[in-house]
Amino acid sequence: MNPMHIPKPLGLRLLSVLLVSFFLLPSAQAQLGKDISRVLKKKGVDTAKVGIYAVDVESGKPIYALKQDEAFNPASNMKLITSAAALTKFGPSHSIFTRVSAAKIEGSTIKEAIYIKGDGDPYLRYEDFMRWAVSLKRQGITKVEGDILVDDTTFDPGYMPPGFDQKNEDASYRAPIGAVSVNFNSVVVTVTPGENGKPAVVSLYPPNDHVKIENKAKTTKGKSRRIGVKSISADGGTTIRVTGKIGVSATPGTWRKRIDDPSLFAGSVFKTALQDIGIEVTGKVDKATRPANTRSLVLHEGMPLIYPLMLMNKWSNNFMAEMVFRLLGEKDNQVTIGQAYEAIDALLSAAGVSGKYKVMNGSGLYTGNEFTPAQIVGVLVYMAKHRYASDYMTTLPIAGEDGTLRRRLKGNPAEGQLRGKTGTLNEVSALAGYLRSKSGKLIAYAILFNDTKVKAWTLRNEQDEIAQAIAEHAP
Repeated sequence: MNPMHIPKPLGLRLLSVLLVSFFLLPSAQAQLGKDISRVLKKKGVDTAKVGIYAVDVESGKPIYALKQDEAFNPASNMKLITSAAALTKFGPSHSIFTRVSAAKIEGSTIKEAIYIKGDGDPYLRYEDFMRWAVSLKRQGITKVEGDILVDDTTFDPGYMPPGFDQKNEDASYRAPIGAVSVNFNSVVVTVTPGENGKPAVVSLYPPNDHVKIENKAKTTKGKSRRIGVKSISADGGTTIRVTGKIGVSATPGTWRKRIDDPSLFAGSVFKTALQDIGIEVTGKVDKATRPANTRSLVLHEGMPLIYPLMLMNKWSNNFMAEMVFRLLGEKDNQVTIGQAYEAIDALLSAAGVSGKYKVMNGSGLYTGNEFTPAQIVGVLVYMAKHRYASDYMTTLPIAGEDGTLRRRLKGNPAEGQLRGKTGTLNEVSALAGYLRSKSGKLIAYAILFNDTKVKAWTLRNEQDEIAQAIAEHAP
């Protein structure tokens, strides 16, 4: 036996462990407090309202708390709650169907109308519409003599999510929602130089004739690109106005802009897809309820719910969040906003969340949602022990690797060890999720900055420092 390593009697070993724990834990917590206090004194953070709460998931023991019971605007941290409610209600494999049908078919011709009936698939894309068109062609259809009619009645009326009317922005993050929606209800506008002195070349994706282009952009000499792109609501439709100048040697530029009427937009995209593969369409695009006597031509099963949730949380996709939020209101094949609020309440009740909170929408855009750091962490702790815990965590960005955290905490010990949902508004910055501490414990945390006097996004490094301190010193 090595004389330099003599085992202590069992009683002495236990006493030694207890003494080490007694002295190290307060020291670690004291250092955590010092590190966070240092961050709180930094410029920009010192004048903001800051709420922090961190909890050991296994024991439920708080690790750090600051204004944990005060109400904050969570910004896109609201998506943590929306996605938790969706997984609880539907599960990760749930999918949504969209149907293409017609009442009267004679030979290769669809007489009268062809219908698209949607139940709110958040992940319909132009490629899906092209596949539908190809399927009809393979079924022998060469002509549609009637209109393309979109049935969006599964959702209750109104395309604008709650709270989205607070600002009149044309960005894609403020896109409307509908029971039939394609490409996140937005278009990608590409501006390419033409010949010198001629108009610039403007194209849209997905291709459609519902969105009109007003091209006032000119091609000039050189490499510069000074282009303005604006989406304008016009008589239930959308006009994309392009202005400015682009040099003949300039690289093309792209902009993503919202549209205004999801159903007419989707119908137009489908009409274009049919025409592009050689099916003649003589009618117009409109909205109507699908009759009961139609014959099914295409039955499209959407991607499993876990995929939209990953897009929603990893890339903070507001459109996806509002579609999922609305789907929470599904009952007896009808979807209402009132039932969506009830689903959120049910989740929070199951998670044991107490106190007052406010739910305006599912994405966290603008103002109206209010939660405390403790309430957000309460949901996170609940989901960490949920039957779909691994699916839930999978939807969150990983620090230094993907999503909205792909450039954050790189080179730090928390890289790859922290998952979190970001949230950013002009005066709000939020970060909440899970991290693995240095001691190996799973920590649920929420770090919220409100009422910042500077642009909130400039304080992300300070949030990362707080998260890193929790990971380093959590007992």
